[in-house]
Amino acid sequence: MSKVILVRHGRTAWHAEGRYAGTADVPLDELGLEQARRVADHLRESRIDVVYSSPLSRCLALAEMVAASHGLEVVVDERLREIDLGRWDGQMLEEIIKQDGEILRQWTKNPEAVTIPDGETLASVQERSMWWYDEACAGNSDGFIFASSHGGPIRAILAKVIGLPLSNIFRLTVDLASISVLNHMGKFSNMESMNIRSHLDGLEGERS
Repeated sequence: MSKVILVRHGRTAWHAEGRYAGTADVPLDELGLEQARRVADHLRESRIDVVYSSPLSRCLALAEMVAASHGLEVVVDERLREIDLGRWDGQMLEEIIKQDGEILRQWTKNPEAVTIPDGETLASVQERSMWWYDEACAGNSDGFIFASSHGGPIRAILAKVIGLPLSNIFRLTVDLASISVLNHMGKFSNMESMNIRSHLDGLEGERS
């Protein structure tokens, strides 16, 4: 059996401001760095055999802390990058409503049926995320796999494992610096836990 530990990166300045963050490389802010340290400390005594990360620096910073505490190197994988938000990347909600209000309404109601202008579909995110997941599990059939990624890919993987349609993907809560754990047994996976946040207790603004 493989155990897969999925962790969303910590906070960036864009998240604090309420900006949409997709493939733009926005680094962790001070709170985000502390969240990453909390994740690494929480997992310090846990078994981890391989550490994967999205190429974006907000994920790499967290992955490198976890890898260092286990004497490992980070394996960067493009398939773990965030959904391409196209022209929404870096915009505030009010700006998106003004420019693409009807598309945003459709996105929140049935995201599976919508492609963000100049962006990527959820189906594409799920396809590449599950490609990584299946490959990582096959290559570590009895291993403990850690991955530092984003809300989009993590939700896509969780949805696939529990059989949730992509149209309902935003019913899954994956907070910043949260931990979710899956068990993979051959062709079958199940969810052990989702959105663990106990390691973040006491951090002011930690859900921003």
